[in-house]
Amino acid sequence: MPLHPSLVLATTPINRRKVLRGAIAVGLPLLIALSRGEFLPAVYGGVTAYYTLFVDYGGETSERVAAILYMTLGMLLAGIAGVAGHWVPGASLALLCGFALFAGWLQGAGGSVEFIGKYWLVAFLFGDSAPHLPPLCGTYVIVGGLSGILAVLVTLNLFKEPEFQTAPMLREAARHLMRRRHNNGAFALYFTILVVTGYVLGQSLGLMRYYWIPLTITIVTVYDVFHSVHRLIQRLVGSLIGVLLGALVIHFVQNEWALALIVTLMGAVTPAAQARNYWVTVIPITALVMILLDFGLVQQARLPEFAWARIENTIIACAICGLGSAIYIKLLPRIERWEAHQRRPRPMKF
Repeated sequence: MPLHPSLVLATTPINRRKVLRGAIAVGLPLLIALSRGEFLPAVYGGVTAYYTLFVDYGGETSERVAAILYMTLGMLLAGIAGVAGHWVPGASLALLCGFALFAGWLQGAGGSVEFIGKYWLVAFLFGDSAPHLPPLCGTYVIVGGLSGILAVLVTLNLFKEPEFQTAPMLREAARHLMRRRHNNGAFALYFTILVVTGYVLGQSLGLMRYYWIPLTITIVTVYDVFHSVHRLIQRLVGSLIGVLLGALVIHFVQNEWALALIVTLMGAVTPAAQARNYWVTVIPITALVMILLDFGLVQQARLPEFAWARIENTIIACAICGLGSAIYIKLLPRIERWEAHQRRPRPMKF
């Protein structure tokens, strides 16, 4: 019996097309990299390709391709901004606020656009955390996006029919934005405060991989603030299991081809996990990103410390989200009254 209702498993049918897309999208950049002896820069291509699964919800092919292109180009520019921000004192924090405000403003528009905004912010955090990334990493970001597009086209050709749309894509999200009867400023500010708090706290405490705190806050914080509580519980449970899985892989698997195969399998498993529950999805997400971004950068002697740091950062991020959600829920009636007042027609002056 589950400890919390948010951990109940669903029986939703598995999207087999998405399983195949996950294997193609993640596996192709790693295959290209290993054949060229460029495994470490390619991890950013693998992560980008992986994220294409979360901005593509089916429907019209042109719109799916456009969503992946917007995500990829935005991630490339955001990553460059993260690296370049270290050249000017204070620029990193200012850019972080800008990306966070924009991502927060997009929340509530629809699945694809919401994730695109969040992944731009995530890419900035990755770039900011590693200011000496070689340009080849950016090249592989593009390769990852193109791999995601190729995966879409391959599955369309194999199944000979369009894929059913399961969530809002670009045009539907744009209509939601235009019809929104408020400017979403309150949520954007709330979202930004949480992200910046995690960023500053992680740096102030000198935590290993401190950027995982604002990154986790970015993913966990959703537009339905009441659902955020369920989300952070699911994130905690899934992350704990995912960190254990990722640490075991890093410890026991040293061969790069074997690692690429394991990561590709995780990319394929993710859509199947999505059909069960978000916390199940977090397991391969955490393990995959942990392996890709941190394999080769962590000495084996420090692996337990590294794994604990990942857990520690997740716990801190979820605590910040929980406290922020409680405060926001308290203030929500006042925020809604203020938004209603802003919508009220003003008398014309003659």
